[in-house]
Amino acid sequence: MSGKKLKFVIGGLVVVAAIASLAFFAVRQNMVYYYTVSELTTKGASTNVRVAGDLVSGTLAKGAVGEPIKFKIYDKTAPDKTIFVTYTGAVPDTFKDEPGQPVEVVVEGDFLSDGTFNADFLLAKCPSKYQKKAEGTTAQSSDSSGQ
Repeated sequence: MSGKKLKFVIGGLVVVAAIASLAFFAVRQNMVYYYTVSELTTKGASTNVRVAGDLVSGTLAKGAVGEPIKFKIYDKTAPDKTIFVTYTGAVPDTFKDEPGQPVEVVVEGDFLSDGTFNADFLLAKCPSKYQKKAEGTTAQSSDSSGQ
């Protein structure tokens, strides 16, 4: 190989190595899709994180239009671990505090050192009414033949 070709190949390898290392470190920081409430409280103050939990029944407080909503979420595996969440933005239709209907929530934002979570994004998972009915309950048939 001539000197010019060798310099070009070495330069190309350096550029590829730099791009690969940047991609590796960016992916490594975001490898956890979301934390549980107990994992986040153990980790402490964090920025730009996702956390999943269930809405603590009776804690949902909605303000006027444009004001934040406030609520608590807990970890199913450790119900004593809760965090207080504030969120300003569009609230999904499935996010309701109905007795006997647990709401699974994923929020994204910043967990502050005082134990509060300022959410920039709110996702409420589908309610349990879409799950299979318990044994012994009757379900309406979708058969339209009348049989």
